[in-house]
Amino acid sequence: MKKILLIAFREFFLKIRNKLFLVTTLLLPIGIAVFYGAIFFFGTNDNEFNKIGVVDTSQQFYHFLKNDKNFEFKKLTANPIQADEAFYTKNDINALLIFPDSISASNKDQIRLVYKTKLGMISKSELMDKVQTIFEIKRFEQKNIDASQIESVKQEVAFDIKSWDGKGENLTKETLSYGIGFGLGILMYVILTIYGSQVMRGVMEEKTNRIAEIIISSVKPFELMMGKIVGIGLVCLLQFSIWGILIMILNLGVAYFLGNEAIQQSVSSSPMAGNTEMVLQVTQNIKELNLLPIIGGFLFYFLGGYFLYSSMFASVGSAVNEDPQDVQSLMMPIMMPIFFSFILLTKAINNPNSTEAIIGSMVPFTSPVVMMSRIVFGIPDGVPVWQLVLSMLILIATTFFFVWMASRIYRVGILMYGKKTNWKEMIQWIFKKQ
Repeated sequence: MKKILLIAFREFFLKIRNKLFLVTTLLLPIGIAVFYGAIFFFGTNDNEFNKIGVVDTSQQFYHFLKNDKNFEFKKLTANPIQADEAFYTKNDINALLIFPDSISASNKDQIRLVYKTKLGMISKSELMDKVQTIFEIKRFEQKNIDASQIESVKQEVAFDIKSWDGKGENLTKETLSYGIGFGLGILMYVILTIYGSQVMRGVMEEKTNRIAEIIISSVKPFELMMGKIVGIGLVCLLQFSIWGILIMILNLGVAYFLGNEAIQQSVSSSPMAGNTEMVLQVTQNIKELNLLPIIGGFLFYFLGGYFLYSSMFASVGSAVNEDPQDVQSLMMPIMMPIFFSFILLTKAINNPNSTEAIIGSMVPFTSPVVMMSRIVFGIPDGVPVWQLVLSMLILIATTFFFVWMASRIYRVGILMYGKKTNWKEMIQWIFKKQ
């Protein structure tokens, strides 16, 4: 155990002294804060202002158009024969909106919009919505239909959703669970792929540089493999801890300087309003969730999934040389379950009690990703206690088994050079006597 820790700390300090580690650790949370800050800034500072000239010979439409922060409407007395640049300059407008003389009986009306300065996509869409609303009102009037009655009929229905035992459903909490469950599933997916690959690359570097031969003269192959896995795992924990702390600090700073009104305004006016609203709900209502099972589950499935996949990545790294084709062919069976777990993740966050989600959370190769998306919905609402315990036991047993198998492959492969290896031969190494 002492030698494993020595190797682990050696690997840990080598990684954290790397400039790339320092840059990525600091830049990622700053980049996330800048990204959301840009959404809030551009969502609350729409500086595009348009002066629209309106030609309404029938006198039916202009009075519906109201000036606001994005538009100023100016009524023109007549339809210009030719609206040249001088016309726009004289009337101090940058676009011309021309209404028809009357509303078509077939509801196939055409509005002309001629511009001197091109309108932005958001402003153009907003202007089209205004005109569309006007024509809907006028069409209702033409058919002697009261538009206000139509709106009252279209009033949304209120739903009272409860479980069979009378327990109410918190829609805000469900939205939070959906967003956080998807985020944690993606995070686990990234951990398994990126940090598992780092273990493989580290083993390959030591093998190609012949450093492993020197180290193995003092320690057992199993100790070397476990030391490298533990060391990179500590790097992963450190990096994610720093990211978590920095992201919380930066988010609090953004919320403090912008204020709740600015955030609310950005949610309603931003073109990404749906996504921003979800982020806002997560930020403001995080206390609705029981964080203890989520944090505990994340740590457990992180450790179980990381050791499971890192051991397999380490065995591949020990078996290959410098040929990238060999690496890709041996990595494919390892990467396929990770890719498949991402597919199951989308099903689990929509219905955590579906058959696919239950099976995915029991299979140890997909459970780190799938089970995290279910735990967020609560226990036992998202996942029953017996399923959680069974999933954990299966993952523990599978992880120990695969670490043992990987160590058997590692002890042979780390000292083998100049020979292409396949999975059939690697399986034979597992049962080879020492």
